[in-house]
Order: sequence, then structure tokens, then C-alpha cells
Amino acid sequence: MFRLMSKEVIKNSVVSLASLLVFVFLAETTLRVVYAVRAAWAAQVVLSYMNGDQYGPVPPWWDPLRILDDDAVLLWRLRSDVRRTYIDVFSPIQSEEERRGLLRTFRPSLPTSVRSNPSWEIILNSDGFRNEEFPDSKPAHGFRIICLGDSWTFGANVGQDQAYPQRLQQSLREGVPDAQFEVLNMGVLGYSSYQGLELLKRQVLELNPDFLIIGYAMNDSSVAGFRDKDMPGYAKTINWIKTIGTFVEKHSESYRLLRYFAQILKDRPKSLTDILRGTASSADAGSELPERSMTDPSQYAKFEEWTRVSLQDYEQNIRAMIDTARGRGIGVILLYNELWQDSPYRGVLARMARAEGVPLVDSSVLVAEARSKIEAKLERMLGLHPSGQPLFQATGTGAETPAAAAPASAGARDVEVLFRVYAKDHPVPTAMFMAGAHPKLGAALPNMVAMYDDGTHGDERANDKVWTYRTGFPDGTKLFYVYTNSGMAGKWDGLDVPHIRSFTVEAGQQGKIVYRPIESFGEVYMLADSWHTNAAGYELIAKAVLEVLKSDPSVKAYLAAQIVAAEPSAGQAEGTLHGIDNSDGRTILSAAR
Repeated sequence: MFRLMSKEVIKNSVVSLASLLVFVFLAETTLRVVYAVRAAWAAQVVLSYMNGDQYGPVPPWWDPLRILDDDAVLLWRLRSDVRRTYIDVFSPIQSEEERRGLLRTFRPSLPTSVRSNPSWEIILNSDGFRNEEFPDSKPAHGFRIICLGDSWTFGANVGQDQAYPQRLQQSLREGVPDAQFEVLNMGVLGYSSYQGLELLKRQVLELNPDFLIIGYAMNDSSVAGFRDKDMPGYAKTINWIKTIGTFVEKHSESYRLLRYFAQILKDRPKSLTDILRGTASSADAGSELPERSMTDPSQYAKFEEWTRVSLQDYEQNIRAMIDTARGRGIGVILLYNELWQDSPYRGVLARMARAEGVPLVDSSVLVAEARSKIEAKLERMLGLHPSGQPLFQATGTGAETPAAAAPASAGARDVEVLFRVYAKDHPVPTAMFMAGAHPKLGAALPNMVAMYDDGTHGDERANDKVWTYRTGFPDGTKLFYVYTNSGMAGKWDGLDVPHIRSFTVEAGQQGKIVYRPIESFGEVYMLADSWHTNAAGYELIAKAVLEVLKSDPSVKAYLAAQIVAAEPSAGQAEGTLHGIDNSDGRTILSAAR
């Protein structure tokens, strides 16, 4: 009897286990098929890295659309033979719920509010780079330029032909059509200088470049809780239990779906009120905006041990790239591709450029100068007071100020500030509003602080679509704010681009009226998102790099050889190179003298 019962138990267990395995197999297969069908129907993709405070966990059905794969040495690399079309969602949207739904919705169709937004395409070649297929061999009379870098080199948020390497290639082809300049884009999203050095040693040198353009910094300073250089050996130190767990996490769609639902149940997405107040509290404690917290030299020491690449390792990595290139007779240009000019990594890069005699193109300066030109042009076009030229308030001694700019609610030692935002083509049914953490900006409550376009309250001209809010702040006040358009009081709707704007009241401005630059609803000048420049910025980088190449001895020698090899057409090529128009941008260089 006991033996019969044991056999029956074993038989039932085997049947149950087999049934479970069949169920799991069917579930895994079904999920994969459903995700694949959804991915095939998704004509336009929302950027999957837009998760976090406002977006929550990323659903597993986005996985078939990702473009990064794990790599044992490089940590990750781009997938090969991929074509994607991304929708630009750095734009106004009606509500927080609608913005979060951009990622969470299972339906591949997009909300009506963003369907007409611009889109941009990426095409990755068989080597996983945003470039045409690499030739099997370098042309006998070719001059090959390889661009190494992160998402700025890759060309985040712009079309295939708008990334700076592609723009440089096009300028060289148009300027010197008789020469054989090749520009290869080997930028990879999220890469640091550690990954760049590894990529250089493992793949770039095999392509026999004549010139390297190196642009790393932004991701080196990122706080990730690990060092990039430690990660390749990490997998060897984890135990077999964690290995099984990692395998299940990566390969089981059922597990990942259940985990996602659990995350949704626990998820408490932060509202813009929470984000504004948290940002202001961090600033009061000595930090800055989240994307800037690691670039402030006075705060960097607090977080240095958590950055992906330390300053010391960053310098060693960049120097190793320079030394490797020079040892093979390869020219080098350094790029600082970042928005923030106060980063300690920028200082290291500038010092190295001077010490090594390597040209440095500073994209942060290019972008900042272009933004200032846009602001000044808009002020002139609208006939409004220029920013950066504060007025003294009326004193009763004969000095006068415009009635529209007369003192309002400022304290005796406050600086009077006029915020201005241009509605442009956006209809404004009721009014534009400001919302910031400061009490005078509504204590981070939405649609409470109305702006004016009626010639009162500091507004310079009625009905010109420039909305104004005027109030006073003490010297040194750090302000973080957003705009909304005609939303309901206390409710986050009528949202602007997903970006926290900021401004610090300079010291020594007491008794003055400070006109802020005219900002635009639905746009942050020269930015495609909070971390990257736009197509105009990439164009400026390409032009700046071209200016450096014009005066480089190796480029001149190459063109001289072309002249000897093919008179007279190549003789015209050198003159054409030096005649390329660069009137729209100015090169910002730093090199040894």
C-alpha cells in the first residue's frame, strides 16, 4: 500500500510539474508573440529612457523596441541592423496622467496631443553604429575621421542626417568633393570615457583612422553607485543563486510582467509639486538640479565616490586615448559635449587640452552663445526691453522708470524681477501661469500665479503674446519654476515641456528691476531635452570641428597630396575647403599656445 501511494504521489508530482512547465512555456511564448506584434505595429516610439519620477516603471512590452544589449566588456552596446522612428515628446501636454501614460499604455497608438509632434529616425548598421555600413577597407586615397562619444555624438533626439558627425561629413563632401573624406559616427548612448577607451582599443583602431574626435564627460559624472571599470568583473563575483535570479529576471517575460504589476501597485509617482519642492530643498541644502548635481564643483566631493568615472580616472582615460592615437600618427580633437559650464570634468578636459596641445571644442559655450542670440533676437523682434540690462527704480530725484515697471511687492532690499514667457503659436484661453517652490511663485501649486498680457503688472505691451509676472526676491535666491497654460487652479494641466527652469538672483541688484530673457512656452532654446542640444546645436558643433580641421597640418598634408595626385581638380579642393562658409557659428577652441 505504501509503495502504491508513493508511486501515485510521484506520478501526480510529475504530472503537476509537467503541467506547470507547459503553462510557463505557453505563457512565455504568448507574451513574446504579443510583444513582437505590438512592436511591429508601433510606427513611432516614445523614448524609453524617459522613466523616473514622472513616468514610473517601464513596462516589459517596451523591451523588443530597445536598442541596447549587454556586453561583457563594454557593459552595453547598440543592437545591429535596427531602424526606429521616435516621437518628440519634449513638448507641452495636457496633464501629468497623460504624460505618464505615454509609456504605460499597451496600445501602440499615441495620444492625440502628441500625434502631430515631430519625429526622428535612427538607423544602426550591422556593427551597431548610427552610420552607413563601414567599408571593408579604407580607400587608398581616403582620409578617415572617427567620432567617439556618448549620446551627443550619437545624435540624441535628432534625425539620422542631423547628428554632428553626419553634418561634418556632409560639409566635407560639399566643400571638397574631389577629396575622399570619411566621417564615421561611433557614438553610443550612455557611454563614458572608460567605455570609449575600451571601444578604441577593441574596434576603432582596426578601422585605421586618420583623425579621432573624442567627446566624453556627461556620463562620467553620473551618479550610478558603481564604477564603470569595476563592472566587467562583477559577474564573476556573484554566487550561483544570484546568477539564477539574474537569468530569470532577464529571460522570463512572465516574471518581468508580474514584477511590473507589483511595481505599479507600489508606485507613487511624484507630481510636479513634489519635484519642484524637492529640487528647491536640494538647492537649499547645497545641491542643484538633479541633472546638474554632479557638475557643481562645490558639491562634487560629496558624490565623487558614487560617480561612474572619477575625475582621476577620467583624466587617465582621455590621456590614454590621446597617447594611443598619437602613437599611431592619428590626429585628435577633444569635445566637451555638455550643457553645464561649471563641471569639474570640463576643467580637467581644458587643462589636458592645454598641456597636450590638443584642440578642444567647447559645446557648452557654443550652445550658451546661440541661446543668448535667440533671446536677444526675440526681444528685438517684439520690441521689448532687453534682458541683462536692469533698470533702477524711481527714486524721486528725477530718475524715472516706465510705469509698467514700477515697484510692486518687493521688500526694501529685494530685487524686482520680471519673468516673461512668449506664447507664440499656442492659444491661451485664459492666462499663462507660473509655478515654483518659492512662496511668491505659488509654493509649487499649479495655476495659482497668473501672468499678464494686458499692459499692467509689469507687462510692457498688451496682447503681444508675451505674458509677464513681476515680483521681488532677496539677493542670491535660487528659483525653480515651470509654466502652465490656462489650467485649473491647483491641478497640473496645461503643461509645458518636461523641464524645470531655473534662475538665481544675482548679488548687488538691490533697487533694480531685472528683466529676465523672454522664454517660450513649449520650447527651451537650443535644447532637444533637458540633457541634449537640438539639431541647431549639433550643426554648430560640426562647424566648429570643421574650423579646427581646416588648420590641422595632417589635413593640409592630405589635401596637398591630393593636389599632386590629381591636378587640377584637387588643386581646387584645397581652396574650396578654406572657403567653406561659417558665418552662422563661431569656433570655441582651447589649445596650447
